[in-house]
Amino acid sequence: MRHPWRRGLLAMVVGLLVAGCFAPSPPMFGDGEAVPEEASRVPLPVRPGPDGTWALNAPVAGLLGQGRTLVRLDDAENGGWRLALPAEFAVTSSQPGSAHSALVRADRVVLVGGRGGRRGPSAIAGLDPERGLLTWRHTLPPDSQVFLSESGFEVLTAVCRPGSCRLTGWDPWSGGLQWTRVVSGAVRVVDACRVEARATVDGLSGDGCGFYLVTPDRVGTVDPDDGGLRWQAGPRPPEGTVDRIFEDNDRVIMVTTPAKGSCRATVLADGVTSGDGDRGWRYSFVWDQPQAPRDAHTGCRWDRTLPLTVGFRMLLPDTKGALVVYPYFGTLRPSRRLAPGEYLVTDGTMNEIIRAPDRPDRLLNAGPGQLVRPHGLSPAARSVTDGFWQDGRRLLLLDYRGNTLWEGTSDCQAFRHSFKHIGGSLTYCDGNDLVTLRPVHKD
Repeated sequence: MRHPWRRGLLAMVVGLLVAGCFAPSPPMFGDGEAVPEEASRVPLPVRPGPDGTWALNAPVAGLLGQGRTLVRLDDAENGGWRLALPAEFAVTSSQPGSAHSALVRADRVVLVGGRGGRRGPSAIAGLDPERGLLTWRHTLPPDSQVFLSESGFEVLTAVCRPGSCRLTGWDPWSGGLQWTRVVSGAVRVVDACRVEARATVDGLSGDGCGFYLVTPDRVGTVDPDDGGLRWQAGPRPPEGTVDRIFEDNDRVIMVTTPAKGSCRATVLADGVTSGDGDRGWRYSFVWDQPQAPRDAHTGCRWDRTLPLTVGFRMLLPDTKGALVVYPYFGTLRPSRRLAPGEYLVTDGTMNEIIRAPDRPDRLLNAGPGQLVRPHGLSPAARSVTDGFWQDGRRLLLLDYRGNTLWEGTSDCQAFRHSFKHIGGSLTYCDGNDLVTLRPVHKD
């Protein structure tokens, strides 16, 4: 053979591939075999709020914050620290961009300040997550809005007055001014679906929750790198006040607030250049969210923080009965109408659960023998990660058949460490201790 080394190299590569294909999978909660093992136990560094959650909880960055205390947990990769925040930057809101909140993505951390008697954020400040120090601060004009760029690295602020909006891009590390732009005319900045309860526990907004410029004639976005305007080629915004916008693939969907008195609202989805739904769709209805109190201004049962998307569906809260559609196709495809008084909720899984007062929960689409939730759990139970459920203070790991593999109690809302890879480590509160569990194979 002219090149015997090639045969040896080929055999080695094939051997590595075969070994990789048949290597045992790492243990994961929910695989039916893994059980929890304590990975760490430390004194609780900062107590959660009254609801058992922290206003800032960013597991990937190791950050926990509530009130005037912000900490980074000590682990194998990062040293821990504790920071006493100024009162202006106390972290009490879990809605990113609002006063007294935090914007976090990877190693970018920006705190949004607030002051009593003032509308909206008062200032923004940069946090060095390595040293636990506030490194820069900018005072904001009244009625400012604050966003973290969805696609870039900038912090964006907007101040709108009658006749114009001033937009500014800031470098999140240095606080340096990168660009500013004034958009003239009757224009508003809509924070998309960020104010909804779509914001995740680590401070990230839901997918497609960037901010938009809305005029009577068109809708546009802002390039976070240079402030360039990109106006959508779609239809005019619907009549009324557009206060919620989100994207589904390449379709932009706009939702108006219910009108005062009539409670009439409109959902408009623009046409696209590809796919079966390129015609776009529109639906007008009388808004009624049965789980919401009556809004003082409109007189409608309307709560801006209740999400319109649950699982893979969009819920249009019609007084005749909520209409359940796929956001992309909307009314272009068959839909399902719930009974008056019913609405959709989820439990941390992708299950879409129909709920109504004085009626048992049921699944929107239940398979043969499929339960709404494991036996013995209440409607308040939520899935923390695969196999792990929290029901009040009860924390349980269940196998495929619903048998309990482990049970404990938690004095806070337990949380998993990764939002991309479920079944990994989770953290909970055991009295005055913060405990992290990792999955391990049974002996």
